[in-house]
Amino acid sequence: MAKLKYIFLVVLVIAVAGVGGYYAAIQYDQTRAIVQAEQDRKDAAKQAEIDAKEAKEAKLKEKARRKQALIDKRTGRAEEPDQVIRGLTADMLKGKEMDGSTYYRYEDPVEDGIFIQPYIVQDGGGTAVIHVILRHRGKRPMNFKGVGLQTSEEDIFQVKAGGNVVTSNTNSGIMEWCDQVADAETLKGMREVGDQLAGKILMLGVPGGSNDDRMLSATEAQRIKNMLELCDILNGKKKTS
Repeated sequence: MAKLKYIFLVVLVIAVAGVGGYYAAIQYDQTRAIVQAEQDRKDAAKQAEIDAKEAKEAKLKEKARRKQALIDKRTGRAEEPDQVIRGLTADMLKGKEMDGSTYYRYEDPVEDGIFIQPYIVQDGGGTAVIHVILRHRGKRPMNFKGVGLQTSEEDIFQVKAGGNVVTSNTNSGIMEWCDQVADAETLKGMREVGDQLAGKILMLGVPGGSNDDRMLSATEAQRIKNMLELCDILNGKKKTS
């Protein structure tokens, strides 16, 4: 009799535990659904905020582009091809190479800091290609890996040193630099800078940022824009009238 009573108690405990587990599982699923719904709401709100910010930035960029186009029209930069090219190259160095190609570039910087210098090489057949010189001038080498072009809080275009970085001595310290053809990422970043006439230049590979990170000057941004515009004209991609 005692044995039967013991078995009955065991079955009862198992039954109660089973029912309790069933309701616990239901409660867990309900709680998880509530938490997930709240997370989905937060994610949707965050995405909406990002979308609104990107739309605002796009609107400002388009406004700046239209303003620049109006200025170009008013100042006569779109009247004659030769006049436009003369205006773009007024401050540039122009020369011929031994192979018959023509280069267009600006003076090299002499102050310390990090720099991106686009320049154009037009071959004998008339095809123009943008190259860039990446530079770090300072007191000591920084294992220079290239620069980043930041055009918004989210957008940083990495212009990595694709070839051998040369280190040479200067009057004030050292210079690390490399010379390479501009790739798609570089061109995209420079066009963003040219459209906005603003941006920030960063040293790649420095955790927490570098003391050389800074805003591009108005002259630097304008020179980037000029190089891109000149290259498009030389390649027949942009009309001047």
